[in-house]
Amino acid sequence: MPEPKLVPVEERPTVLLVAGLDPSGGAGLTLDAAVARAFGLHPLGVLTSVAVENTRRLARRIDLEGDAVRRQLAIVGEEFLIGSVKAGMLATVGAVHALADWLAERPRLPLVLDPVLRSSSGGALGEAGLLEAVRTYLLPRTRVATPNLDELAALTGMTVEERDQVPEAARALRGLGATWVLATGGHLPRDRGADFLSGPDAELWLEEPVRTASNVRGTGCALATAVASGLARGEAVPDAVRGAKAFVTAGLDGSYVTGEGRFLGWEERR
Repeated sequence: MPEPKLVPVEERPTVLLVAGLDPSGGAGLTLDAAVARAFGLHPLGVLTSVAVENTRRLARRIDLEGDAVRRQLAIVGEEFLIGSVKAGMLATVGAVHALADWLAERPRLPLVLDPVLRSSSGGALGEAGLLEAVRTYLLPRTRVATPNLDELAALTGMTVEERDQVPEAARALRGLGATWVLATGGHLPRDRGADFLSGPDAELWLEEPVRTASNVRGTGCALATAVASGLARGEAVPDAVRGAKAFVTAGLDGSYVTGEGRFLGWEERR
């Protein structure tokens, strides 16, 4: 009996998602994987921590040891064609070191860093020394950092409360090593919303009307993962950011309520 003929199949690129698990499904790895698949990529997930939470409160945090994070990174690195990395919740210094060491062996792999410091339901998501570890070991490897204004202030030590303070703080974060900074949540008149993008050859405000849905969970996770997905597909940073913002805006327009929270939603394909 003749051997079956093998048909060559193009390998699907992946995006590596290094993040925590939110059991409510509104953020972290669950949402990140959905976003990556929506961009036509295969999601790889490295778990760093479990945020024991629902939409109202964070009960506790269960962190994986740095060695557990290191082992996950090593095993996926053996096999898959990885186009980019998105790092979200890194609750321990050990997790930061594990990721930084892994990235050091892959200097051309773009990292999108979403410096998650607090959960949507409240509560700190990092141990003492985490900020300094992120500054020292991850920012110099970051292609795009996507902090909100509180995270931007914490990382730079600057006051970031008004729109005209955002550009200077974004440049300061780039001075710590990030190639591009997308500062989210810039202040504008009440009917407008804006993010500020700062990079080596461009600075611009990305403005759009404010959506009526409020307190939607997971917007930061989705935005960073969408940017990473664009980079994995070979897009330049400004194009990846614009595509990511349009994607999250569509999710806001399609948001829905379940439990006591509102979640991002996209049109279901049947």
